[in-house]
Amino acid sequence: MKPSRGKNSYEKQKEKLARPVIGITCAWSVETWGHERGRGGYLYVGKHYIDCILDAGGLPFIIPLVTEDVFRDFNVDEITDFIDGLILSGGGDSLAKKEKKIGTLEEQQPCRYKFERELFLKSYSKGIPVLGICRGLQMIVEALGGSLHEDTVKGHNQVEEPACPTHMLLTREKTQARKVLGNESIKVNSFHAQTVNNIPNGFMVSGLSEDGVVEFIESTTSSFVWGVQFHPEEMYFSDEKMRKIINAFVEKTKEFKLMC
Repeated sequence: MKPSRGKNSYEKQKEKLARPVIGITCAWSVETWGHERGRGGYLYVGKHYIDCILDAGGLPFIIPLVTEDVFRDFNVDEITDFIDGLILSGGGDSLAKKEKKIGTLEEQQPCRYKFERELFLKSYSKGIPVLGICRGLQMIVEALGGSLHEDTVKGHNQVEEPACPTHMLLTREKTQARKVLGNESIKVNSFHAQTVNNIPNGFMVSGLSEDGVVEFIESTTSSFVWGVQFHPEEMYFSDEKMRKIINAFVEKTKEFKLMC
């Protein structure tokens, strides 16, 4: 007699396969930590990105950065045809961060910028839901023609634990941010040195910090493209509002999966 695999094993497998596939971009240690050049170094992303997407009902995959030496022969359609959602992740400790003038994302991490820009623009054109987190928000801004301040900002790179909220986010009326979060103001964490100067056409600022830093942007033309300057994935398991942000994104990826 064959051993039983469990009453609901088939149903569980179907549920797993039904999860929306969410690609998460990663950083390259050569560009962020100064590791050896060439084909060495490490590709990495924080584990909280994976954990929160799994908990919210998505199937996370880390998208490996394709470097310049092979990018010309690589088609991002192979990725965007596979995913139902895209997270543009945070950027790690950029070497340029220690300077007073930071420069553009492309100047800081040229290989990552060129690959992510192509990946994001292709996803954007296909209507794939996108969530940009910290550097990811800035990536959306630069890729679509907006700009960042070159000067570093003070008071936005906290020393407290990542899950600890340290400053206020003020949401604006009649925005998706206000609708999802439900409150005019909430507390968020903060780990960045650079800030948004001008947002691109087709987007609106839906949240600001108390000192005027752009903390939340959203598309006014696409179904779901959000950018947040804070890190909801770090606070996901301890803060209901942060869960709402991730859950709203994952729900949109489920809708996209059903439409395709």
